[in-house]
Amino acid sequence: MGREFLNRKGSRTRWLRAAILASVVMPGTAIAGDVVGTISSASLDRPARGVTVMVEETGQSVGTDQNGRYAMLGLEAGTYTLVILQPGYTEQRMEVTVPQQGSVTADASIELAGNAADGAIVVTGARTSRLLAIERKRSLPVISDIVSSDGIGKLPDYNTAEALQRLPGISVEIDQGEPRYVVIRGVDPNLNQVTIDGNIVGIPEAEGRRVALDTIPSDLVAAIEVVKTVTPDYDANAIGGSINIVTPTAFDQNKPFTYISGRGIYSGASDKLGFAGSAMHGQRIGPDESFGIVAGISYSKRFIDSQLVDPLGWTEVADGFFAPTGMRYFDYSIMRERIGAILNLDWRPSDNVHLYVRNIYNEFTDVEGRDQFDYDMARGDITFPAPNQVTYSSGRATREFRQNEQTQKLYNISPGADFSFGNVDLALNYTYAHAQEHTPVRDDIEYRSGSVAVSTILVEGEMPTFVDVDEVLFDPASFPLRRIRLRRETIDEDLHAIKADVKISFADVSDSFVKFGAKYTDRTKDRDNYQELWEPVTDVTFADSGTALAEIANFYDGDYRFGPAMDYAATLDYFFGQNPGLLVLDEETTGFNDSASDYRVSEKIYAGYVMASLELGDLTAIGGVRIERTEGTYDAFAIRDTDGDGSITVSDIAPLSFDQNYTHVLPSLSLNYRPRPDVAIRAAWTNTIGRPNYSDVVPTFEEEDGEGEAGNPGLEPYTSMGLDVSAEYYPDAESIFSLAMFYKNIKNPVYTQRLVDTSFAGIDLLGLSQPQNASDGELFGIEANAVRRLTFLPAPLDGLGISANVTFVDSNVNVPDRADDLPFFRQSKWIAGGALFYEKGPIEARVALSYRDAYLTSVGSTSASDGYSAGRTVLDARLSYRLMKGVELFGSVSNITEEPSIAYQAVSSQISAREAYGINVDFGFSASF
Repeated sequence: MGREFLNRKGSRTRWLRAAILASVVMPGTAIAGDVVGTISSASLDRPARGVTVMVEETGQSVGTDQNGRYAMLGLEAGTYTLVILQPGYTEQRMEVTVPQQGSVTADASIELAGNAADGAIVVTGARTSRLLAIERKRSLPVISDIVSSDGIGKLPDYNTAEALQRLPGISVEIDQGEPRYVVIRGVDPNLNQVTIDGNIVGIPEAEGRRVALDTIPSDLVAAIEVVKTVTPDYDANAIGGSINIVTPTAFDQNKPFTYISGRGIYSGASDKLGFAGSAMHGQRIGPDESFGIVAGISYSKRFIDSQLVDPLGWTEVADGFFAPTGMRYFDYSIMRERIGAILNLDWRPSDNVHLYVRNIYNEFTDVEGRDQFDYDMARGDITFPAPNQVTYSSGRATREFRQNEQTQKLYNISPGADFSFGNVDLALNYTYAHAQEHTPVRDDIEYRSGSVAVSTILVEGEMPTFVDVDEVLFDPASFPLRRIRLRRETIDEDLHAIKADVKISFADVSDSFVKFGAKYTDRTKDRDNYQELWEPVTDVTFADSGTALAEIANFYDGDYRFGPAMDYAATLDYFFGQNPGLLVLDEETTGFNDSASDYRVSEKIYAGYVMASLELGDLTAIGGVRIERTEGTYDAFAIRDTDGDGSITVSDIAPLSFDQNYTHVLPSLSLNYRPRPDVAIRAAWTNTIGRPNYSDVVPTFEEEDGEGEAGNPGLEPYTSMGLDVSAEYYPDAESIFSLAMFYKNIKNPVYTQRLVDTSFAGIDLLGLSQPQNASDGELFGIEANAVRRLTFLPAPLDGLGISANVTFVDSNVNVPDRADDLPFFRQSKWIAGGALFYEKGPIEARVALSYRDAYLTSVGSTSASDGYSAGRTVLDARLSYRLMKGVELFGSVSNITEEPSIAYQAVSSQISAREAYGINVDFGFSASF
């Protein structure tokens, strides 16, 4: 059938001439009759997208949209044979009679080839996941990868970021062992575009433009699309790519659906049991089922404990011998809670009208307690008592407790309407998005010793350890109170976006059209940070307050001695409740901190585009241009040492406002060559941009213990030119083999530069971190992916399957004042993942692995002070058993090998941070009706 299809498709050029004439002369009017209909998959019991519907007599063909619908316009009156093609499905044929005017409806249902002999068999579980994901990927006109709803949850994926790390070219940045930010082909997550149902979302964090995807629970999502080559109708700030989170609608399936789940979540590190549950229902209502509603809710509560050891300040203390000059320990105890809800409403009174409202709410709360021990060892003489050992004659230590309670909220409401007028489609949408990060508690209690401690450290093996350490470091009486800081912060972002898109299709050529549109985005972001600094009026030690707890036992598997923990609530009560006269408020510093990091950002983005898709036989070309105008106003506080006394006071802070406006013209071209239904060869030339992070571009300044962080209003926006090519082969409906190559040239990349022994605003500093523009950087990569069921094996091994992907990226970046070769920022050279799965009868099992290579995190004045995140490999597993139709019991284990998170300075042997996590186990049930 493939060869016959190829020959017929070649006749489309003559149809194209007629189609263009029809579109120009009589847009929206059928010259003859039309054939419309919906194609469904009986095996999946839902509409099928990307299905080819071909007229046998003419070779004319169209593809179905995401709702399984197609429209064949402008056929002369007569009887025709429709041929329905989809890789992995049995070919369907049916006859239709086209009227002289008006339309005829021709619906059809297709079966998976393996199911045809046995009749309609509904596929469930992870197999449905693969079928839907591959179907969606094959049908999109861009280079992309997909996770479908049935796949989310088939591994221990608590959030959408964790689900995406299974895709080729995707890695994640973690927070407390849980994936939070998605990295596409190694590009900084701040350079990704994130949307929900194609609509922009707010950003609750103060620092960047990245969206923390761990905020969004995975069980409220229908699919996640990662688009790696955008066309002009996508927003331009997508250097890494565009991540679209698709929520379910009642029209996704042919019947009403209900999902419920419940599970326990056990954390090995905390030895605590959390729990989670979700419920969702969707159905169509009304006499003609033209109304649709989906309502869902999700809740989870889990406990996360971890321990962190940071050997800091690696220095060459003797010829060729490097050692850390400081050690820092963290002991974390975290309760993490997620609440999510969706309400999606649709009204489709006819095939030509679709009105909808999308609503999603997500709330993410962390309650974190953190005991901290800092030891600045190198404050005296250095001697070397034995090989690989160094003794520091004097040091100083700090004991600190931080209580941090933070809630992030994301809310989107997006009403819209889609209209069809013959061959003209009009899409209108308004989105209001609100994002908030509220930190009602961020308290730091700090005790500091005098300079009396002596220690000997052994630099050998993976981590440096102590041979000898002064007992004074573990005596609460040796630590007088230094200060108590009470911080509060609220970040609010409000976003309004209005867009309109018009698409004019050529009458009978499915992928040929002209499309244009406009979008206006108004974003306002406020950061209000307040800090009180309380200092003791007399010496009070850790022991005097009576709030020192017992030593933390077996810290870091007994490799390090932490010392006493701190009772946070009792300490606050002792100083603010029982003995308020022991502290005095530092009004000068408090006043300074009240403004130093506050800002207000107002950005208006005006965008317009025009694009055209032209189908010539087996080749479809999509070309066009997008223009974006950014007008930003940034309000903060200018900070200068106006009196030159070496200190900054409230009088040195003055309001500052500045504007930053720029326009980008961004052409692009995408080519899709489909010689057969099971083969797709794609190529793309794209131009995209990246706006600097909020905290990078506003002129704020924060200083603590001689370490400063400052913004840079002079930053230029990123620009990127990309070239991509990919080849995809779909041997059946749930298998894929693909190979892709990509190249990006990125100008004005932003990196964090840390200078030592410098000054800012007239203040001498031990270190200053400030964003800077590099000149440019390049990425070149190769990406391979394979998914295949091994059905050719004898039973029962025919239930086995494999998925595997690997990405290699060679990169470089040009940094001012650095002549050496540097990899691009946050760019892993290797990213890989894979799974071995088994699906037969009621049993589903899989073991999955995710790996990413090391990447550069910060750039120093020399390579000796560069910071890196080390490579990381994570192993997960899941087993489920279907008790009866629609009811499943499951259990899963994540981070089986208890892989730590590691950072290092300059070389991998100089570890600067190593955070240890335990395994996580979850178990429960899911049911669908």
